Amino acid sequence: MRRRMFWGVSVLALGSVLFFGAGWYYSEELLPAPQPAERSFQLSVTDVDATQGRITIDSDDADVKDLETVGLITESGLLLLDGVMENGPDGGIERQAALLDGEWPSPGDLADVAVDTFAGPPDQTLGLPSETVAVPGELGELPAWRVVPRRADTGDVWVVIVHGRGGAQAEGNRLLPTLDELRLPSLSVAMRNDPDAPSDPDGFGRFGEVEWEDLQAAVDHLKDVEEADRIVLVGYSQGASTTLTFLRRSSDASMVEAAVLVSPLISLDATLELQASERGVPGPLVPPLLVSTRLVSSVRADLPTDAVEHLDRLDGLPEVPMLVTHGDADSTVPVEPTRRFVDRLGDQVIYEEYPGVEHVREWNADRQRFEADLYDFLDEHVMQPQD
Repeated sequence: MRRRMFWGVSVLALGSVLFFGAGWYYSEELLPAPQPAERSFQLSVTDVDATQGRITIDSDDADVKDLETVGLITESGLLLLDGVMENGPDGGIERQAALLDGEWPSPGDLADVAVDTFAGPPDQTLGLPSETVAVPGELGELPAWRVVPRRADTGDVWVVIVHGRGGAQAEGNRLLPTLDELRLPSLSVAMRNDPDAPSDPDGFGRFGEVEWEDLQAAVDHLKDVEEADRIVLVGYSQGASTTLTFLRRSSDASMVEAAVLVSPLISLDATLELQASERGVPGPLVPPLLVSTRLVSSVRADLPTDAVEHLDRLDGLPEVPMLVTHGDADSTVPVEPTRRFVDRLGDQVIYEEYPGVEHVREWNADRQRFEADLYDFLDEHVMQPQD
């Protein structure tokens, strides 16, 4: 009897250790706020024709091969790759290219693909008037890019762009040509834990649960300094979660005329399930692993993970018009919660799904479609007089 009790207690203790140990391990993956990935110069430039605007790359990188529009960073400059890929000599990828910043590379140079495309301050990469301003935040000053089209009236409506987890301010640069066409000024704001921004004391990211306060700081700045009285919010991935949290919690939510959510993080649970699957965790182990991870994360970081379940909080959302985009091949943030989100909100949302497209690459996959949808949405809900 005692032996059976001993083994029973031992098995229970071992199971508890494994349960909480696994939760601790995955909380280490979940909680620390990632920095923007360092550039990995692994693509080799094999041929350059600056006169014809052509470049050949020795690589089968999916972003270079499959995406219509991306950036290419070399040690000498930044290029815009646009149009259809062609097979180059010796199995390389030949692309139409335009120099955005710096100098053309030479054959033999190494390069890295930039999904954010215009990777750098807008005045350098897009030729748009911009400056870096300091936004007073809860933890300290947040750097932000202030971009004002030359013909814009800055006293009325402003667009605030919030990048995703592990992203950078340049993530939203892809929107700026359309905003410039509409004469809309914008503020691309850094978030806590970004390289040039203040860090949370524990260095943890909380998927919009506290980051919305940085978005509030940006809105406060625009009210105080720019005398803005209408706001458009744009959020990428976690930035979309931050946007939705702001809309539920901020006393300034009534200022928001419209919101654009790109590859939005709607459900943290579903995202963790997808990430576990992508890492090869056997299906039966996923539910207890997620329970353990949520429990450990709530203790370590005071992170109520259910707060990042936006489908459970739709009643708290104001009736703000939204443009939502998502790729159905997203292996980072699942598309299914976005579909349910859109279905639940009905006519409040215009939804554009991109077949075969990965995370935050909707613009890259079909720039013309994305920009047309964005232009029409903002023109209708922001630029035209509302009843």
